[in-house]
Amino acid sequence: MHLVFIMIGNIQSDVRMQASSHAWHCIAFMPVPVFEVHPDFQTILTSHLFHQCMDIVFASLKTVTSDGINLTDPTGFTQNCFTPLVTYIADLPKQQLVACVAKNASPITTTVLSNFGDSVPQNPQTGLYMLQQIVNLCTHTQVWNIPSFQKAAKAEKLLGVHHPFWRDWKFTDPAHFLVGEILHTCHKFFFDHVLKWSKEAASNHLLDMHFASGISHVKQMMGRDHCDIERTIIPMLDGAVLPLFVYAICSMVEFIYRAQQPIHTDSSIASTTATLQAFHATKHSILDAGA
Repeated sequence: MHLVFIMIGNIQSDVRMQASSHAWHCIAFMPVPVFEVHPDFQTILTSHLFHQCMDIVFASLKTVTSDGINLTDPTGFTQNCFTPLVTYIADLPKQQLVACVAKNASPITTTVLSNFGDSVPQNPQTGLYMLQQIVNLCTHTQVWNIPSFQKAAKAEKLLGVHHPFWRDWKFTDPAHFLVGEILHTCHKFFFDHVLKWSKEAASNHLLDMHFASGISHVKQMMGRDHCDIERTIIPMLDGAVLPLFVYAICSMVEFIYRAQQPIHTDSSIASTTATLQAFHATKHSILDAGA
């Protein structure tokens, strides 16, 4: 089963992140079925079921978003409250499921796999744009003719879901509510890519010398392990690889640190963007090193 947790958006982050605060509430157990069909159709049917279940789970919140509801605040006053979907925290595959795009497309922009490494972001893939694509697809292809509908959907970089659960949720747009979270977008990215580049360029032996248990053989790490390596990767590489390679890795590590700021301002966003651009300007050194 897949668990769905929810919380209200006005709880401070330091309170929200404490397990003892019980700020999160489990509201649903989503089924993860295996359909007795050809394996090619498992994904599209599972995706349909996911969105149908989410439709049921959040039906009341959709109504409240439009009509409002009277709730009592901690001071005893009655407030007319609304419940838009502000943020949906998930890893990339789940974000693609929510946005109803294929695995070779971005859930929040019009970028596809061949452009994932570009330094210039593509236009946002808004909810309105996505719904119009689905309407166009359904106009020309019968939804329940699964083989032909799935083929047509893939050609448009769509998942094949014709009723996204957020379609009738007022003020709700995947381009806005789907956000990257630190664990997968930063730490897991570092482990899956940046650390592997460093291993290839500097050798496993060099990196293992700095950790008692070694890191070359580790398949999975905890958050603290990720942070320890991110803190020390630059001095470990110094002198072992070309300076431009070190600069590229340093730019990515700095981006990860800047992304974790508790509050972002226009200036902090500009600095974070500049750091990412510095990586793009020097990333050819990773290819030059054969990493």
